[in-house]
Amino acid sequence: MSNLIFIVPAVIALSGVLLWLLLPQLNISATPASSFHPERNEGLPTPKHYKHFRQVRQALSSEDCDYLNKFAPPPVAKKALQERRAVARAFLKGLYEDFSCLTHLGRIIAALSPEVSRQQETERLLLTLKFQILYGLILLRLSMGNMPIQQLEHLTGLVGSLAARMDEAMAKMSALSASQQINGRLGA
Repeated sequence: MSNLIFIVPAVIALSGVLLWLLLPQLNISATPASSFHPERNEGLPTPKHYKHFRQVRQALSSEDCDYLNKFAPPPVAKKALQERRAVARAFLKGLYEDFSCLTHLGRIIAALSPEVSRQQETERLLLTLKFQILYGLILLRLSMGNMPIQQLEHLTGLVGSLAARMDEAMAKMSALSASQQINGRLGA
């Protein structure tokens, strides 16, 4: 019975921490940025951060850290490492914003699409779950002082592939809309 007194609060606290990690409270910008084709996406939420992974990867590389540790005074190297973790957290927040914009765009496309299969909805749900779990793990590793470059690359790849799929869906919707307009004019 006395063990239960300690176990229940520990489980509740651990659940709270996991929930906090997996569902971050971010202030997601509602201003759209031009991403794929501005003329097609005007007014729609579009991703903008995932494209900068190459620069982030360079800043977080182990070679960069080794160079700093070798040639910079220890306080400077420590400060640079802290700033690089802050850059990684900011990039991670940007990936979250990109993913949120893309899933919002996916819901808009699904609402406008004549047919949405259960398989597509299940894929979107699983992708969101995968993103949230990976996001939480990366955030946890960053807070522990690690630089999870491969996981960041994988998360960036998820966002990039979702962006490509949304671009393809937008192109199909645009082509469908154009063909319906042409058929409407010919029928009139």
